[in-house]
Amino acid sequence: MKVSQPNLNSKEKTLIQSVYVFESDSKEEYNLPFYADGFPGIVFFHSENPVTVFVGSESKVMDPVFVYGQTIEPIRIQIEGPFFFVMVQLFPAVVEETLGIPILELTNSCWTISPAEWVNEPNFQSAIDRFSPTLASSALVEYIIQKGERFRPDPVLHACMEEILDLKGICEVGKLSKKHGLSERTLQRRFQNYVGLTPKQFSTIIRFQASLLELNGDQNSKLTDIAYASGYSDQSHFIRQFKSFTKQKPFRFREKI
Repeated sequence: MKVSQPNLNSKEKTLIQSVYVFESDSKEEYNLPFYADGFPGIVFFHSENPVTVFVGSESKVMDPVFVYGQTIEPIRIQIEGPFFFVMVQLFPAVVEETLGIPILELTNSCWTISPAEWVNEPNFQSAIDRFSPTLASSALVEYIIQKGERFRPDPVLHACMEEILDLKGICEVGKLSKKHGLSERTLQRRFQNYVGLTPKQFSTIIRFQASLLELNGDQNSKLTDIAYASGYSDQSHFIRQFKSFTKQKPFRFREKI
């Protein structure tokens, strides 16, 4: 399986956090794991076989284009090749304001985009007919750009989100609210309606993602060093939080990489 991450231009970056393309020409079956990352997104895939999403004990066969919300539980996507699977991570407010899907209702859930919304878009069908992941990526990004033409982010909430990202989740909500002239309660309410998570939940997920990146990097690094570098007070705190998102302890997770 090949995994790539296309570059984005400045216009695309106002709506999109990142794009990932998974593709395979073989008939092998794959299980793609995904963990909480703080961003909802939209997917466009093509496979001759059913594609199933597993969350805990629940499973669902998905349609070719779907939107997913903030996730807390680990997700596994079972897909058999040949296939392409394009995932576009969106800034949270984009989902509700451009696609009309309430961000809070989408948390830990998926929402199918009706074929009537995309089947007549030439690049979608061309990507399927030509089995082209590149066309599929372009089609999905262009779909979002068209839908989000009038989108304007909330400057305060977007700044808060960017600050949490820049600090890799190591920040205090009290200081953040004070910096932007809001009470903690007001920031929490507005942020949750905008992002689908509270500032604390979002920070926790971004910090977890930073630790995941460290864990996937230097195989010789000690868990204690990763814990402190990622802002955890101690190794046990790191292990508990890591397990809450992956259902595995860090050292067991690293063994499977």
